[in-house]
Amino acid sequence: MSTYTPDLMAELIPARGAAGFEIGEGFDSILKRVGFVEWHDKDSRLDEKLSSNTGWIGVKSRCGLPGGPCTLVQSLIYMNDVICLEFEESLRLYRVDVGKGYGGNFFGVKPGDDLRNLEGAGFGILFNDMDDDFLIVKNENILTGISFLTDYRASLEDAPDQVIQYISIHDWSIR
Repeated sequence: MSTYTPDLMAELIPARGAAGFEIGEGFDSILKRVGFVEWHDKDSRLDEKLSSNTGWIGVKSRCGLPGGPCTLVQSLIYMNDVICLEFEESLRLYRVDVGKGYGGNFFGVKPGDDLRNLEGAGFGILFNDMDDDFLIVKNENILTGISFLTDYRASLEDAPDQVIQYISIHDWSIR
């Protein structure tokens, strides 16, 4: 069976989509497009499997506090985390993460680039210490639907030279 190859050069559009996937798409629709998915539960052996993955791997994990309510998160991961599609209870795509190997960009910035390249594209950079990621600011407003995860996950004051590991395109309201 052939493996569906996503568009690794697609533009990153905050709160809208990446890699040819649109935020809000249904889980079943995306599964039909992707085709065969090898499913796994999240555990310590998963990293080894992902590092040699050449197609799609599905990961099921539960998020929540011990003894409290849990949410089932289903992720579809392409290759070695080049693309990660995430679904929760709504079974609609609420997040697309793209990592190294993804060629599309946001204003010329892509995974593997220096975080400060966003400043050259005209954005301010704001560290979000709640999620250890970076948000961007334009005209004194935070641009929603996009965030940047780096190799340090610390403020630029603490670590001024950071490389973008992942760019998240999302709509948290869909979860």
